[in-house]
Amino acid sequence: MISFFITSILFSLLYIPTRLTIPVSKYNPVIDLNFLRDHNPPISGNICILDIRLKGDAKKLMRVLKALYHPGNYYLIHVDYDAPEKEHAQIAEFVSSDPVFSQVGNVWIVGKPNLVTYRGPTMLATTLHAMAILLRTCKWDWFINLSASDYPLVTQDDLIDAFFWLTKTSQLHTA
Repeated sequence: MISFFITSILFSLLYIPTRLTIPVSKYNPVIDLNFLRDHNPPISGNICILDIRLKGDAKKLMRVLKALYHPGNYYLIHVDYDAPEKEHAQIAEFVSSDPVFSQVGNVWIVGKPNLVTYRGPTMLATTLHAMAILLRTCKWDWFINLSASDYPLVTQDDLIDAFFWLTKTSQLHTA
């Protein structure tokens, strides 16, 4: 019985990553992330913001992104794998048609969205996947993970000012 349980867990761990990285059939990323590899905005300290959107949250995304936007920060949007193609296209159109987002080039959409649920490890896997993308793409000092219900209580300038006084070294120590 124990060997069956352990075997089931191992097969599940092998199956979940393959299921999470299946691309949506007709969706392509809005912007190529490689062109900003050496880009550093002129402010002291950069904030990366991951915005995870579940299906049905397109209007909330547009409202929150407009409220959060600052040209010195980076924004990565993850739209759930289960969201309809229409919603993926609507968010892609919103990001690509905004003149400020297009000019500054610091708002991206994850090209291979994951299936996100609040049960299990999918939210953590999605966050780690996004952090890996952002670490390969741009230089940043702080990472903020948002969800559909988050809304800023302070301006981005105040937030950047508050983070400016914090140390930029990692709070995690490696052996």
